[in-house]
Amino acid sequence: MTVVRAVLISIFLFGLFYSLLFSLSAASSPEKSAYRSALLVEIAPPWDTIDSGVAECVVEAVEAAEREGAVLIIKVDSYGGYLDAAFTIGDRLYDAKTPIVAYVENKALSAGTLVLLPSDLIVAKQGAVIGAMQPVAVNPVTGEITFLNESKIIEPILRKAEVYAERAGRNVSLIREFIVKARTERAETALEYRVVDRVVSGFEELLEVLRDYDLTRLNATYRLEISRGGVRSFACSLRSRLLSVLSNPYLANALISIGVLATIFALVSERLTILPLTITLILLGLLGTGLNPNIVSAFLVVLGVALLAVELFILPGFGVMGISGIVLLTLGFALLPLYIPTGALPPEEYISTLRVFVIGFSVVLGSFFGFVLFKVIEVKRQRPYEFTPRGKVGVVIEDVKPGSIGFVKVEGEIWRATSAEEIRAGEEAVVLEMRSDGVLVIKKKS
Repeated sequence: MTVVRAVLISIFLFGLFYSLLFSLSAASSPEKSAYRSALLVEIAPPWDTIDSGVAECVVEAVEAAEREGAVLIIKVDSYGGYLDAAFTIGDRLYDAKTPIVAYVENKALSAGTLVLLPSDLIVAKQGAVIGAMQPVAVNPVTGEITFLNESKIIEPILRKAEVYAERAGRNVSLIREFIVKARTERAETALEYRVVDRVVSGFEELLEVLRDYDLTRLNATYRLEISRGGVRSFACSLRSRLLSVLSNPYLANALISIGVLATIFALVSERLTILPLTITLILLGLLGTGLNPNIVSAFLVVLGVALLAVELFILPGFGVMGISGIVLLTLGFALLPLYIPTGALPPEEYISTLRVFVIGFSVVLGSFFGFVLFKVIEVKRQRPYEFTPRGKVGVVIEDVKPGSIGFVKVEGEIWRATSAEEIRAGEEAVVLEMRSDGVLVIKKKS
């Protein structure tokens, strides 16, 4: 009995030991989560400048990928852009709750390199270049480029780039040279320095990689099993594209200049009805200098509604006020933000639907107003048509004698008439002219 008891105790302890060992090994090994779909967002021509519109588009793509439980693929082919927009993108990618894969198509320079660094996997095409992250200032009037070396500007970029890169174990020393010395490297060299994770022949090979890949992120391993059909392109919103267009410094300067000159003209000539449009030009130009687009959107919507109310109830007709109101409403709803806190205002889906409806309705109504206005202008430009019976042949119905007034019937109408010769009733006569008093001057038909 003692031997049997000893054997049973040994078996129990042996099983307990291996159970504990298995539990510890299972706890220490990262848990794998499988991803079978991906969203693709592109920072590429013609939208290759990293500005506020592109930043908003990428942020929307990240949030969509998080909601759908999909991997986000960012395809970059950019010379760079604005630093604040690059930080907006970088911070959102750094805090993303879904795996991020960055792909460099041909180039990712300056801010284009900065937005890559927070990605969990950076893949570059053979021959692609990255780097040249030294900040520059561009004069929007002359186009002159000035390289910035002040530590007050360089140091924050260095520290931010280090935060982005260190989480994925990237080579911070090379990234520092990208910023301080504007160093630029090919994809193959960046791979050797551990800034890029893989080099492929093209996007098709990247998709092959993502079909069977284990990605480690924040001590967790994610299994990527993304097929070609599982990749869906993300469409940027109209608002983000409009912000990208208005962020162009040359266009912003042109809009501000035209708006200011037009406002001065309106005040001097007392054509106050065009002031809403001139003010709108100034506001759209100021968007390129950093003015909050949400404020501009709210102002345009309110002003557009006010102008339409004036056109409908105070100055009825098809005038400048109504057309200006439609234009302002269209721009205002196009710039309306999508992401609004729920509970305070209608949900995002409602706002999106309302935006499409208002813009479509405004385009149709604006086209109608424009057509009516065009026709009104066309009619006003025509020479006035005055009917005269000159050259017509009529029949005298009461004798017409020299110096006296008789009557003649021309094309069914009876006119008073006079003549230098006597014309008897029943004879035909030709109208020579019509006097200002409405009396026809006639003669016998030869």
